[in-house]
Amino acid sequence: MSDRVTVTVSDDHVAEIDDLAERLRTVGMRVEQVLGAAGVITGVVDQTGRASIATVPGVAAVEDETSFQLPPPESDIQ
Repeated sequence: MSDRVTVTVSDDHVAEIDDLAERLRTVGMRVEQVLGAAGVITGVVDQTGRASIATVPGVAAVEDETSFQLPPPESDIQ
């Protein structure tokens, strides 16, 4: 099973965020977005690879991606 994750890049590695994204790919993460200005990389990783991406130099945190679903406009709850 795969998890959608958000990787926060440590401040001292933001300038090399593209290189970090490539290192994450080599340890099994499917990188979907690299947000250089925010210092964030998003993507998908299987559960066994999650521990590997957390140990890559420059990774400050690995968190589950959070999503929200709003009810349709015609629903009773708004």
